[in-house]
Amino acid sequence: MPVLKLLIKRLPTMDVTLNISATSIRLLSVKGRKVKKWGSTPLAPGLVRDGLIVQPKAVGAAIDALFKSIRVSKNRVITSLTGVSFTYRILNLPRMKPAHLEEAILRGARKEMPLPLEDLYLSWQAIGSGHDEWDFFILGMPRVLADAMVQTLAEARIKPYLMDLKPLALARAANRRDALIVALEPDCFDIVLVANGIPAIMHTMTPKGINLEDNIRRLTDELSKTVEFYNSSHPQNTVSPTTPLLLTGELSADAAAGKLINTEVEYPVEPLIPPLEFPPDLPAALYATNMGLALKKAPQKISTAFRDINVNILSAKYRVKAPSLPLRYILFSLALIIAIGLLFPLYQVKSQADAETMRLQTELSNVSQELHQARLAVNEAKQVQDTINKIAAEVETIKQEHQYLLTKSRDFASNLELITKAIPAKAYFTSIKIGTDQIIVEGEADSPFTVISYTMALEAQWGLSEVRISKIDKSKITEAGTTEAEGTGISFAIIIIR
Repeated sequence: MPVLKLLIKRLPTMDVTLNISATSIRLLSVKGRKVKKWGSTPLAPGLVRDGLIVQPKAVGAAIDALFKSIRVSKNRVITSLTGVSFTYRILNLPRMKPAHLEEAILRGARKEMPLPLEDLYLSWQAIGSGHDEWDFFILGMPRVLADAMVQTLAEARIKPYLMDLKPLALARAANRRDALIVALEPDCFDIVLVANGIPAIMHTMTPKGINLEDNIRRLTDELSKTVEFYNSSHPQNTVSPTTPLLLTGELSADAAAGKLINTEVEYPVEPLIPPLEFPPDLPAALYATNMGLALKKAPQKISTAFRDINVNILSAKYRVKAPSLPLRYILFSLALIIAIGLLFPLYQVKSQADAETMRLQTELSNVSQELHQARLAVNEAKQVQDTINKIAAEVETIKQEHQYLLTKSRDFASNLELITKAIPAKAYFTSIKIGTDQIIVEGEADSPFTVISYTMALEAQWGLSEVRISKIDKSKITEAGTTEAEGTGISFAIIIIR
């Protein structure tokens, strides 16, 4: 029996990866470290917006059709979404007993994360240790995004297995100690800065309009600010001018885009080539994310200089074990073959029943939520009906004046609400200037990471608007290690261009 287990463990398995964006679905299957099949299908506009699958049934049907056309298994499916919002931190903790570790991580995440933990699926991984401490990479993914993905997989009759963040998959596919990675997609630009083998900064921006030249200039400007921010935070380990800029994504094949990037940045521009075996006709730029997802489970040949952040975003309630190996690998006795042959149809029926049960549970949850909201609306309507009848005569006389004031104040109030709602606990405002085309938010925070977190939260609030950091100034530090200036230690300015 030990020999049997050893042989089974060494047999390569087939993994299938799915990367879903607002414009397409890309599928790639890998056995061991060899790419076997790949393909894609376009998505109609509006099915996916800002990383959220708005219509799971339609996207699930597209996934199902893609699997059928390429003829691959639906067992070990690893997924990612393009353009999702997320938050992350590197948390330093003292060494402790394993039984207390999860509680300490959750306590630290609740303190550092800008969003409530109840709205996030948390994943973490140890990335370094000292004599008396541990460093953990903590990732928070909005539950609504992951739940929509799981519902979509149920529509495609796929059990959830693994889900990853696209920037982490790109860093794994690059497999470099130091690199700048840029993924150019029609609906989303991703920037990943890998330093000392760890994804130090991950940032996503949304292209505006169809002018490629303007969008590339915005991208290179954001890239420069990302490097400048990292260098200011790590003066002893700045980004070297020889650090490669690795390009991937659909638009990276555009000669005009490559030429523009070459003229705007000082770093040597190279294509991103993942460490997998693949045919020469495979467009690696299009499927780099998929190959990075496949490397989550591929036999390890990852560079020792790169420390892979290999987490599973899915909540524990969604995670399932990988399916058993195919029957042909366990041909060691006739009795075993007959037994599995008899049980396999039952297994298929159970798998289909489980998928259908999950789909029905998801639909029931959605319907229950809609019904609850409808009941609340009815109750509120009854409560205000009497008041409405009493003031109906007054409403007519002040209607014009109210409409005028409403149109003037709506933008200001809503903008102010979005800005104040996103502010982290360890930051505060010193001024807010709201103009017709832009908003300038100035304030102080405890660290640059809090400012980055606030900027990412504003990006999630504002959708298509451009949000960028225009200033981060550190307070002077005395020899005694205290700040001379009052406040939290970091002053910042953030510009929101609408």
